[in-house]
Amino acid sequence: MKTRIRPTIVTMAALLFIGTLLVACKDTRPSGPLEAPIFRQLSIPDPAGSNAWSTFSTSSPPAEVLPTRGRGVRVAFVAPVGSTFSVALRTLDGTSTPLTENQAAPAPPEAGYFQVISVNANLNPPLYTMYVRAPQALSDPANYDVMVVNRSLSSDVTDSAPMVVVLRQRKVFTVTVRVEGSGHVTSNPGGIQCGTASSGTPLTTCTFAFGPGQVSLAPNSNDPNTTRFVGWTGNCPPGVQVCDMTLTGMAPMSATATFAARTASITASTCPAAPALPGLRWINVPNCGGDAHDSHPGITLQCDGNGFFCCEPKIGASSSRCGGGGKLESAPDCRHVAPRGLLRQPGGCYEVDSFP
Repeated sequence: MKTRIRPTIVTMAALLFIGTLLVACKDTRPSGPLEAPIFRQLSIPDPAGSNAWSTFSTSSPPAEVLPTRGRGVRVAFVAPVGSTFSVALRTLDGTSTPLTENQAAPAPPEAGYFQVISVNANLNPPLYTMYVRAPQALSDPANYDVMVVNRSLSSDVTDSAPMVVVLRQRKVFTVTVRVEGSGHVTSNPGGIQCGTASSGTPLTTCTFAFGPGQVSLAPNSNDPNTTRFVGWTGNCPPGVQVCDMTLTGMAPMSATATFAARTASITASTCPAAPALPGLRWINVPNCGGDAHDSHPGITLQCDGNGFFCCEPKIGASSSRCGGGGKLESAPDCRHVAPRGLLRQPGGCYEVDSFP
């Protein structure tokens, strides 16, 4: 019996030893993603003709220094010893363009690439300095992100999360305003003050570069009693008061705001008081036939208990509503009082109290 027990004990001890080795080996194998590179410094070449570089300690440099004065930048970052990298450029539309690594041979002038140009191994972890050049054919060379990944060479380990360096010009949306007549236009957000102030001072900031998003252009009459806003042309629709521009493309945008003299020949005080209407606010008396006075001299705006009407002097005409000395013309309207003006008799021109 004793001679049979001994081999069993030895066998079990051997198996336990082998199992311990397997567990130890398994525990020492790497798992999970690699450590991501950590940004330290960005360098951008100075204007053409200079060999100097502008250096930033942020991965999102000020907009004024961009575009990158060329297609190449230097990025310094720390990463574990022996790291291998992949690099891609991501434009604003989400398109990702991978770059190839150039280790020795010069790249064609139109090509994009990346190259590790130095490694400071005296630091722990080492400091890598990489040169990144965008390809000439990049869809948006003024706005892109540089994404550097610590790449895994093992099937058991995944790549690191990307280190992102934001190279975006940001202020690329140029809006130009022109003002015709006595009025001015202001923008929200601020930047544009164009036309003539109420004091008569010229306002000359008619072009401004905005960031992406929305810009509202508001027309302002210098004297609402004598001057009215006629409407927009250009990149603003003609039927709105305040023009909202959505800035999403690179092409410059422009709009012209036109102001003209009011044509109403009477004041609200000569007519019945404008009633309060739910959801509307009173803005002014109407005018006659969309400036019909321009082609019909002498046309006048009049009113009675039923509201406003237009009378045109005409030989032989004898409209009782026009006092027996004229012809009843087309109905007045509010199109040239305000682009969104609504005629509500007997009060005159109203506007929706709020717009979406």
